[in-house]
Amino acid sequence: MFNETTENTLENTSELALVPVATLPARVSKRERALAERRPEGGRRAKPYRHSRPVFDRQVRVHSEYVRRLVSDRQLKPAMTALYGIDLILRLIATEAEIDQIDQAIDARLLAVSEAMADELEVLNAQLARHHLTGVRPRYTEEQELRIEVSSPHIGAYTNLIVELDQLMIAIDTLWLSGLMSNQRHVECLTQWRDRLGLVGQAFVALHRAAYEEADRRGQREAVDRTEPHAVLTVIGDDGEDGDTLAE
Repeated sequence: MFNETTENTLENTSELALVPVATLPARVSKRERALAERRPEGGRRAKPYRHSRPVFDRQVRVHSEYVRRLVSDRQLKPAMTALYGIDLILRLIATEAEIDQIDQAIDARLLAVSEAMADELEVLNAQLARHHLTGVRPRYTEEQELRIEVSSPHIGAYTNLIVELDQLMIAIDTLWLSGLMSNQRHVECLTQWRDRLGLVGQAFVALHRAAYEEADRRGQREAVDRTEPHAVLTVIGDDGEDGDTLAE
């Protein structure tokens, strides 16, 4: 049933709506949960076990307005937090076969969008080259710094999609500013690719919701709810201090 829900969720995203993601779990094995729950003499609860997770701290600068809107509209945050939650909930409740199948479905969705953007960027770069604009790019007045904690390959791949989308938007803006793209076509292209990445994020949010519901059906909801909140993406303020922390 879980695998069927996964396939339906990732294939049908037209009616999905972004919603806040539930509190997500930290990576904790059954043995570690037992150690955390063990009470010492005197009835006092032992200090919860904290798992040491490998992570990359990646800083990304986004330039284009439509990518910044994905951040300000809080579409990137639910998607990244959902990917984190899917990975950890599955390792609490799913079999190895279920994990492999869902991982492959997520990989395929991420790869399809990445390849589509790469193909489009190749076309745009060829057009720029024909007009001797290779290497030319506009200056953006309101760039934004993001700090992303990459704690799974899927989060790393989604981070790459953000960078690829920004590069695609820069090429589109360059053609428009150079008079090689009409105003209408300019807006259509920007909106099309922003929405495409947004739909992928919605699919991951829906899949995370399905994983949480499956955990409840399998009697593991309390184990999921006991885990700690986790910050995946942080917007860094212009003054060098952290701005909004995008986490559940």
